[in-house]
Amino acid sequence: APSPRRAAQFGLLAIVALAAAAISVAAATGGSSESARDEPVSWRGLVGGPHPEVPVGQRMIVVLRTPSLARRVAAAGGRASEANQRRWYTAAQAAQRQLIARLSIAGLQLRPEFSFSRVISGFSAPLDARAVALLQRFPEVEGVYPVRIAYPASTTSQLLERDDLAAGSAARARLGLTGYSGRGVTVALLDTGVQHAHDYLAGAVLEGVDILENDDLASAKANPDEPSELERHGTQLAGLVVGSGGPGGLTGLAENATLLPIRVAGWQRDVTGRWAVYSRTDQLIAGLERAVDPNGDGNALDAARIAIVGVAEPYAAFGDSPAARAMAGALALDTLVVAPA
Repeated sequence: APSPRRAAQFGLLAIVALAAAAISVAAATGGSSESARDEPVSWRGLVGGPHPEVPVGQRMIVVLRTPSLARRVAAAGGRASEANQRRWYTAAQAAQRQLIARLSIAGLQLRPEFSFSRVISGFSAPLDARAVALLQRFPEVEGVYPVRIAYPASTTSQLLERDDLAAGSAARARLGLTGYSGRGVTVALLDTGVQHAHDYLAGAVLEGVDILENDDLASAKANPDEPSELERHGTQLAGLVVGSGGPGGLTGLAENATLLPIRVAGWQRDVTGRWAVYSRTDQLIAGLERAVDPNGDGNALDAARIAIVGVAEPYAAFGDSPAARAMAGALALDTLVVAPA
C-alpha cells in the first residue's frame, strides 16, 4: 500500500479527475442520452437539469448497532490481521441473521436486498410502516432510513458555454501533481458500467463488480429497449482517470493507476416503466462494500486506496445518513472516498 502522504496526493488527483468529469460528460455529449427528457421530472437541481422520476417502493436501509468491520478496525487502532478481520466480518453477518430470525418469530418476514457488514452494519429491504415501527423497537437497530436516488453527476450547459469552456476554445485541463501518475494504486470507480474494450482504456481496467446484476464484469450495459444506447458516464470518467493515447496526446490524470469498475448505476425502471440510468443509496453502499473488499472474502487488506463516486444524490447533506456513514467506514479501512456534491 502507498504511504499516507502518497495516498493523500493521489486523492487530490482523484478530486481533480472527478471535477473534470462533471464538465467533460456534459461537454462531450451535449446533453446525456441517459436523461429521459420526456419523462416526469422529480427534481431540478443545480446540476444536469431534469432527471427521471424513480420509484423506490418501500425500500429502507436499516442500520444496526452491531459493530461493522470498519468500526472494529478503528477500535483496534487502524490495524488488524487478516484472521481478525474475517472473524469480525463473520460476527457482523451472524448478528444480522439473528435479528432477522427474531423478526420472523414476531411475524415479520424480511427479505434483505443488500447486506452490509464492512463499511456499516445493516441491510436494505422493502419495509411497510408496520415493519418500520417493529424494527425501531429492537435495541439492536440504530436507525431506519429511506433509500434515496442518485444520478450520474454532470454540470449545466450554461456553465459550459462560458469563457474557457465555450465551444471552440480548445481549452485543456492542466491540473495535476508533478511526479505522481498513480502507479501502484488501485482506484475503484462507482458509476455506470465501463466499456472495457475502449481504445483509450486498454490494459488499465480490471473486470470489476456489477452490483446491479450480480455480475463479475462491470461492463457498460445497453438500454434493453434500444441496444445501441450504452451507459456512458462510467466510461467517460474512467478515461479522465486512467485514459491514455487520446487525441492530441491527451491522457488521464493518473494514467498509470489501475481502475476497478464497480457498477452501482445503470439502466433501471422509472415510474413510467421505461428505462433510465440511475443508482440508489443502498446500491451505492453495496458498491463501497466491494471497494474495500474487492474479492468479497471479508478481509479489507486488499481495499482500493481511492474510491471515486460518479453519482450524486440530490439535496443530500446529512452527516448521519447511511451513505455518509458508509463513506466514513471506508476511510477507516484506508479507502479515501471522493464524491461529487
